Amino acid sequence: MSDPRQGSPDHDVALARQALAQRDLPHALHHIGCALTHDPMHRERMSLLNEIIAAAPEPMKLVELDGNVSFVDAANRAYVLAWQRRWSEAMDLITDVAEIRPDIPYMLWCEWWLAQPGILPSLPLAELISGIVVDILKIASKCPTPIPADDPRKPTVESGARILAAIRAAHPGEGLLWFGSSMVARRVGAAGEALGFAQHAYQLDPSWKAAIGVANALRDAGQLDEAARWFARARQHDPKDVSAFLDCGDMMLDAERHDEAAAQYEAATKLEPDHPWATASLTYLHYLRHRDPGSKLALLRLTEAEPANHRAEDLYAKLDPPRLYLNRLPHPADASANALNAIFEEMYDNPAQHHGSTVKLKLTHVESPSVVAAFWLQMEMWGPQVGLDYQVERVQTPDPRQPKAQVPYALWRWEDTQPRPAIDRPDFATVTTVHGLASEPFALDVWEPMAAKAAAKLGGGGLRPLLATMVFPPRPPNSSWRVLPWVQRAQVASALIVAHLEPHQPWAGSARQQALYALLYGPSDWTTGAAIIALGSLARRDPAIRAEVVAAFGWLFQQIPAEGFCPWELPLVVTWLSFPDLDDVTRRRLEAYKAKIFDGGTGSTSVHLCQLEAKKFDQAAEMAAAASAQREVAAGGGGDPDPVVFPGQKVARLSDYVRLMKGMQSGNMMGALGQFGLDMMGYASVATAWGQRLAQDPVLNAKFAQQMAR
Repeated sequence: MSDPRQGSPDHDVALARQALAQRDLPHALHHIGCALTHDPMHRERMSLLNEIIAAAPEPMKLVELDGNVSFVDAANRAYVLAWQRRWSEAMDLITDVAEIRPDIPYMLWCEWWLAQPGILPSLPLAELISGIVVDILKIASKCPTPIPADDPRKPTVESGARILAAIRAAHPGEGLLWFGSSMVARRVGAAGEALGFAQHAYQLDPSWKAAIGVANALRDAGQLDEAARWFARARQHDPKDVSAFLDCGDMMLDAERHDEAAAQYEAATKLEPDHPWATASLTYLHYLRHRDPGSKLALLRLTEAEPANHRAEDLYAKLDPPRLYLNRLPHPADASANALNAIFEEMYDNPAQHHGSTVKLKLTHVESPSVVAAFWLQMEMWGPQVGLDYQVERVQTPDPRQPKAQVPYALWRWEDTQPRPAIDRPDFATVTTVHGLASEPFALDVWEPMAAKAAAKLGGGGLRPLLATMVFPPRPPNSSWRVLPWVQRAQVASALIVAHLEPHQPWAGSARQQALYALLYGPSDWTTGAAIIALGSLARRDPAIRAEVVAAFGWLFQQIPAEGFCPWELPLVVTWLSFPDLDDVTRRRLEAYKAKIFDGGTGSTSVHLCQLEAKKFDQAAEMAAAASAQREVAAGGGGDPDPVVFPGQKVARLSDYVRLMKGMQSGNMMGALGQFGLDMMGYASVATAWGQRLAQDPVLNAKFAQQMAR
């Protein structure tokens, strides 16, 4: 369900009263629950909630939870449990709800119920800890220290502090309650109380955890040297612990005591070499102390480590705050890209088992042809022969398949709504060059010098091959990369290298100018966005180029279609906004349009179908059929040993396909494809067709195996 607080509480109250009058108690309960999300302790609304529950002969039947349950219904169930004096269950559930929505102070219900006479003493400590305390600590741990006054979670945490105080008074000998009280007190800004609670927790339970609690309270109180001694004491309780070194290092780094911070992180790496938090922190410190570009680049590279190094991301953001298309490259947002990514995730663990399957993708509008290129690149990487049934219901206006102006280069041609490459494959040297740049973490201040060197290496003759890499991109560096964002990234790398070709030539009339405008004005694609990024890079440096690019961007802005997803509208608007001398009127117009994009107010495409249709597979039957076919072929049966399977096609005979496959296996991919006049897209279609036929015909498959073995 959508967030009920987006609606009017008075409207929900009216609907609840109407449903109650009609004896539709489930709907009445749900609507009053929605109204209470605005203020769970609202007296009049709670009175109506009580009235609805009282009207039910069996209130628990109103709140039976099944399937996809909303937090409103879960909160209502907790209230009914409390109504029936099932206190432990009620408080356990409502604190679970508070953990899901800490911005709504449902914790006040728990505090209210726990304050009822005789309730707290009647509940076992174990139930209080597992059902209430643990949830309070989970909520607090996800909040900053201290919580800002305008943070909507603050009332929930403040209520949690009062609940802990009540439980602590009833069970003063439980160290966890004092430790938890210190954690929560730190969040609500009660530093003095937090330190006292933590010290008492350590007296009750002199442990690593309690020592860390004291250290953190001292850190918040600004007593850094004393806090460092308590971090050291925590390590005495657990000499193998790394986190105390890291926490102490973070404390010193925040205080700009860089040498002491480095010593803590280095101690952590002695226990755990290559620890991601310590490694990122040391790299950041090295840059702060020496200001060398190499350290900054090393930190940037850590931001794209696998698994993700969030510490590196946070520290790099301090040096270079995130800016779209300058040092952050958003993933493609086409509906088809999102749908295919889900299919790839489904196939990821075992691509081979999907051999012979077909991906069916049906869209409302035409989208980027590079999505299809990414699909075939993924299949080439994984190896299984999987088909793509790509369907489009209608074409938007302006037609994204058509160039927006006359252009000297075309990357794609369209057969109805099916994209096909309109350029030959690039040479290996160009592919390798683009791969090298695209493998670096994206930041234009890093990429541009590298792009300039790559352009000098390739020379003017590298233009067409660079354009070709946008259609036939290199494979990503390793399996951790997702192919859809990688293809877009490689295209941006290619465009930046194009932008730096033959820089000694005047811009006007140059090959790089013609190529970038061909991408800009060509059919709508991710390559349009790549051209925008490259042109923006040139325009920010050169006012003469900027005037020309601004005019081009202004015209292109008018070509954004009213319906269907436009892959280049966000890079256009954001890149244009990055220009230094933008007038106020244009800036306001672009900012408004940018907000419209992020609010979902621009054109969009819907996916009406995206599924992986598997070939039905009976392993025993398949094995029996294969064995029978092998015996038949070995005995000289099975008809023509080299049948024509696809008459009139480039790879018609079985021996043709065998020759193609052996050539591919030899490593001479270009030679293998060239002898049949194929490019990679053509090969993908051939491989899909042959794979499906071989999977369907055991005798043909046996002949294929026999010929491949020769």
